[in-house]
Amino acid sequence: MYIILDLIKKLLTGETSMPNPILTPKNWSDHEVTIAWLGHASFLLNFFGTKIILDPALSPRIGLTPVGNKTIGPSRYIAAPLSAGDVGPIDLLLVSHAHTDHFDYPTLRCLQSEHTVSLTARNTRHLWQDMNFRSIEEIHWQENISLSGVNIRAIEGKHWGARLPWNKEMTANSFLLSKNGVNIFFGGDTGYTTLIAQQLKGISIDLAIMGIAAYSPKSFEHSHATPEQAWKMIEEISAKWIIPMHWGTFKLSKEPMDEPILRFRQAAAGQMEKLAIQEVGASWVLPR
Repeated sequence: MYIILDLIKKLLTGETSMPNPILTPKNWSDHEVTIAWLGHASFLLNFFGTKIILDPALSPRIGLTPVGNKTIGPSRYIAAPLSAGDVGPIDLLLVSHAHTDHFDYPTLRCLQSEHTVSLTARNTRHLWQDMNFRSIEEIHWQENISLSGVNIRAIEGKHWGARLPWNKEMTANSFLLSKNGVNIFFGGDTGYTTLIAQQLKGISIDLAIMGIAAYSPKSFEHSHATPEQAWKMIEEISAKWIIPMHWGTFKLSKEPMDEPILRFRQAAAGQMEKLAIQEVGASWVLPR
């Protein structure tokens, strides 16, 4: 619905920029950085030839899966632009934490492959025990790991990672991905914190992917930044390009579905040209 409204607005205002209606990852160049938003916090990335998927949740619903792949929980407002079967071969699968809107069992099972290395938060590896991946690695704050030619650093944000309330030992990550001199920051879930800027000090961030929703009621702000707080964190790390995420796909909080992006655009007023993607299903190539 939001994509349709945006298209109507562009036609009425004479804008010619249009989201990519069909994703064709197999045609993406291995000599560039190409990224597509698959909805919510899910992204598909060709990082100079390394195929990466972040927090894949491509199912019609997210939530608990008490029996098989039957999910009990919120349904999507916007269909995933790719099914798990359409994603293609993946080198790296990164999951920031175990919450069901980021760690989706049905999608992960569809993506499992002996070719793919998975990276997960501390004390969550056992959640993957029935899945077949090349390897499943854990990473915690300030740790670095090199996988498939990409250096990955776990960044501490302001969130928690328990899949169920009593899983106090599970943690949540943000990620810094680096290859060929390009640095991409994936915020995962986080409330406002200066910790991120402190950990990224001195690093040139080419692209920041930041969550902007699930902040209402106000108590949610502890672990989910408001649009204005997200923009403040982006400014603190001096990101060259920005993708706002974690809005418009699932109804997880009380704010209206389109409020986060409207407020974020207001916060970014005067610098809107930095927003690389604003529509689910759009892809973008990092300028060099």
